[in-house]
Amino acid sequence: MSVEPTADLVRALQELGFSQYEAQCYVGLMAAEPQTGYRVSKVTGVPQPKVYETLRKLVSRGVVREIAGDPTVFSAIPPDALLRQLEDSFERRLADAKDSARRLEQADMPRELEYVERFASREDILRVAVESIAGAARRVYLSASAAELAALKDAIEEATARDVDVVVLAFGRGGADLRGARVFRHASTDGALFRHHQAKHIALVTDSREAVNAIAADGSCWEAIRTESKPVIAAVKGFIRHDLDLQQVFADFAPQLIEAYGPGLQALESYSQEQHTTEERTKRVASPKRKTG
Repeated sequence: MSVEPTADLVRALQELGFSQYEAQCYVGLMAAEPQTGYRVSKVTGVPQPKVYETLRKLVSRGVVREIAGDPTVFSAIPPDALLRQLEDSFERRLADAKDSARRLEQADMPRELEYVERFASREDILRVAVESIAGAARRVYLSASAAELAALKDAIEEATARDVDVVVLAFGRGGADLRGARVFRHASTDGALFRHHQAKHIALVTDSREAVNAIAADGSCWEAIRTESKPVIAAVKGFIRHDLDLQQVFADFAPQLIEAYGPGLQALESYSQEQHTTEERTKRVASPKRKTG
């Protein structure tokens, strides 16, 4: 047996859970007829005080056979039998681990940490959004800017073709041609300029089991998360549905709302402007001009 294959097998057995001495003894026994412990020590370099202890461990694992006699000799089982044994042992331990993990999840133990994936490129975020929509079975809520809706168009239409209810809130002029989806345009901000007018976003909830929330505040540098956290899902879905509700109210009462809050309903953001007192803001919102007659 050449040195290189021997070293490779010793290394491979160590990766499979053998100690260095166990791997060396097994490989040394493969190379010849049954051998004494003294001979195994000479062939493998395992120190003689350790070789018998190591051989006994291999015998107890069924990897080496002990043949009684004077002197006692040892023989390795064939490599294919060893590998089958290791494979069976691994599959049993893997099945036990899966069963334990499943039972732990079913115990509904409280978790201090939630698993959240983070993404920082538009390409990755769109890929994740497509994957999420592709996995939907019942309903998708999606709020996004026009360019992102265009990029997600195929995934949306494939979902609606599976009878998934897709509800879209479209920012800008995009989204009207999404076949099968229920599209609502964010009309209340038409013609209004905000400090964050260049921002882009994707807010997505699928089947109330997964949320993707992405934002590019400057229009180009994206940040996003994907999570199955129930509080986060509820927050993202609530944000989308609240926006949908506001757009339907705006469709019915646009003139009155514009008169009260200005173009783009900008006065609704007065809470963020510290120069206005609470009394002034309350008076302005509570006392819109009304037509009489």
